[in-house]
Amino acid sequence: MSCESKSKSCAACGRTILERFLLHALDKYWHMDCLQCSCCNVRLGEVGTSCFSKGGMILCKNDYLRLYGSSGGACAVCQELIPAAEMVMKIRDKAYHMRCFTCCACHTRLVTGDRIHFVNDRIFCESDYPLALRSMATTPTQQQQPIFC
Repeated sequence: MSCESKSKSCAACGRTILERFLLHALDKYWHMDCLQCSCCNVRLGEVGTSCFSKGGMILCKNDYLRLYGSSGGACAVCQELIPAAEMVMKIRDKAYHMRCFTCCACHTRLVTGDRIHFVNDRIFCESDYPLALRSMATTPTQQQQPIFC
C-alpha cells in the first residue's frame, strides 16, 4: 500500500509548501509570501482573502477595480465615471462623487446628515432652498420635499 504525497509546490518559487497555511489561486498553490499582485506587488496573503484574475494577471482588489471596475454610472454633476471602490452620495437614481455633492447655489459641500432639497434634479442646502423656490417661481411639490443625506 503506497502513501500519496500531500506536499504541494508553490507556483511562484517552485519550492515545496511546508507551512500550515497556503494560498490557492488559479488552480495553483502559493506560499503566503509568494502570491503577489501583478501591478503593485502587494502580498495578497497580507491584504485579505480575495484576489482577482484577468488577462493572465493576478490582481489585488484595488488594482482590479482601478483597471477594470467602475460603478457603471457617471456622476450626475461632472459626468465622469465613478470607480466602483469610491464612496458616493445617492439621491433616488442619481449618484454623485463626494466632491461633487454640493449645493448648486452656494457650492457648500453636503455631507451625511445634512438636510437637502432636490428640485428639478438640482441639490439645494436648507439655507438656499427658499431662494431657489423664489427664483424658479414654483411651489413645493412631492419632488421638492426635504431629504436627509
